[in-house]
Amino acid sequence: MDTDVPGSPGPELKEYTALLRRRWRLVGAGVLGGVTLALAGVFAVPSTYTSSAAVQVLPTGMAEFTGERSGRVAGDVNLDTEAQVLRSEEISSVAAALVTEATGTTVNADAMREHVDVTVPSNSNVLEIHYTAHSPEAARAGAAAYSDAYLEQRRQRVDDLIGGHLKALRGERERLEGELGELVSVTGASDPRAEALRQEITGVGAGIGPLSALRETVEPGRIITPAGLPERASSPNPPLWVAGGAALGLLAGLLAAVVRDRLDPRLHDTEETERVGGLPVLLDLSPGSPRRGGRTPGLLGEDDRGGQRVQSLVHLIRAGTGDAPVPAPGEEEGPRAGRVLMVAATTPGRAGAAAAVNLAAALARTGSETLLVCADPRSDTVGELLGLPEGPGLAEALVDGENPAELEVRPQAAPRLRVLRHGRPGVAAPVQDTGMTDLIGLLRESADHVVVAVPPPSERADVHAVAGSADLMLPVVELDRTPRADLTGLLAAAGRFGLDVPGVVVLPRQPLPGPLPHPTPASTTPASDEHVTAAGTVRTEETPAESDTPAEAVEDPKAVEDRGTGEDLGTAEDPGLPGRPKAVEDPEDSEDPEAPEDDEIVTVPADSATGARH
Repeated sequence: MDTDVPGSPGPELKEYTALLRRRWRLVGAGVLGGVTLALAGVFAVPSTYTSSAAVQVLPTGMAEFTGERSGRVAGDVNLDTEAQVLRSEEISSVAAALVTEATGTTVNADAMREHVDVTVPSNSNVLEIHYTAHSPEAARAGAAAYSDAYLEQRRQRVDDLIGGHLKALRGERERLEGELGELVSVTGASDPRAEALRQEITGVGAGIGPLSALRETVEPGRIITPAGLPERASSPNPPLWVAGGAALGLLAGLLAAVVRDRLDPRLHDTEETERVGGLPVLLDLSPGSPRRGGRTPGLLGEDDRGGQRVQSLVHLIRAGTGDAPVPAPGEEEGPRAGRVLMVAATTPGRAGAAAAVNLAAALARTGSETLLVCADPRSDTVGELLGLPEGPGLAEALVDGENPAELEVRPQAAPRLRVLRHGRPGVAAPVQDTGMTDLIGLLRESADHVVVAVPPPSERADVHAVAGSADLMLPVVELDRTPRADLTGLLAAAGRFGLDVPGVVVLPRQPLPGPLPHPTPASTTPASDEHVTAAGTVRTEETPAESDTPAEAVEDPKAVEDRGTGEDLGTAEDPGLPGRPKAVEDPEDSEDPEAPEDDEIVTVPADSATGARH
């Protein structure tokens, strides 16, 4: 039965969405933490206010002297240079003086520089001045002071440049006029050199006139948007802070979820199971779980959606292995060649037994002779699902050599299924004994399919003991509990034994199991206080006063019934146990030399329909 499908090489998108579904609490905690920290910051951080002013920088007409045409320019003004000038120490000192004069509070120039910011809108000759302070009034005063200080400094700088240039031109003209006067007095006015000096004086005078006019009319800039009083705090901005905190918390939660998932050694979904095990999930009973840790699945019927998934797997198993051949009419039936299907749990508890019970019941519903062998000491799940009490089974067959066919029972919940229970309470089934191999060979001859439920390798090595006799193994993965290493280890063990593993069965997380029972070795001599069990085993009771003497007799069922009805037999009080009826001996029983000794067990073959023993 070769249905191996290689797993995907790496995580897919749906695996990440599954990660979010698994770790949503961690992601939600990250978002909540980010929002909480943001709100705490909103209330803890002092509020600040920002006032803005816009200054249009105009050309001065002195570009050849001021360098306004160099660098990034808008028109004839280098705005990069002007932005740096506005934040200079010189402008900050003037602005600090203006603020001190306006508010009456001394302000440090360096502190003001830390709170001012200048931006230049693209394709414009405008400087936007933003000043931040702890009060709206201080913010407006700072922005206004910087805009006024910048314009005043720029006006003064242009005036100084023009004044200096005029002074130089006038000085040059005076020098030339002096030279001309000396030359005329010596050589006369008709000297050609005198004419050249007159022309130079005229040229210098032509430069003085425009500069003098420019000095009177120059406008270095103007305020187009005066500083206003801010209506609300610029920082902290609650909507922005909360959104940013939520985004950072989401990022932190996602990172924590990924790290937590990578460090978690357990399997969480079918996609991860297929990727880690390299095998397909043949049966997924995890959907529809009522809640985490719920007792599901139960015994699934044909009408259940989960039951139909089990039936699909059963048909796949039958198609790959087939049933034992049925003898022709009149032909003597020989030994069957049944197939042994080992259902191996990967976690202690309910998952492995629940999967084995449903698979065995589904096989029986198809008409195949199916035997369920409970090799897991935790047999309470089998009893819970099939309604079976604890009783003799595998342990008695292996240790006492009892006929397993006489120990089989047919549960009312699945009448077509035969079940070989683990054994009486407190009795250990030596599955790892060599007799287990012989017993499995014997069971093959009586069934088409023998389903053996074994405990996880992390508890016992029964998987290795049964693997040599099995034809097929189905690992049972319990989501959110099965470690990855346990699944890969189980598959590696199957590979060493050459055991066919067509796929994996997946169940939801089950309730935590109780402690593993501490069985005692099986013995043919039961305890003296045993009673009649549901399996029909009759055991004598021994009173404290008669513990050292032989039992009077072992009653047959007819005697027990007669004593219960009170017909033909009297009831005498047992002197050893006051108030307790004393058994009345049957003369034939007392004289029977074959009567069982004290503490013997009397058994008869199991009824073929109900499996009861008398």
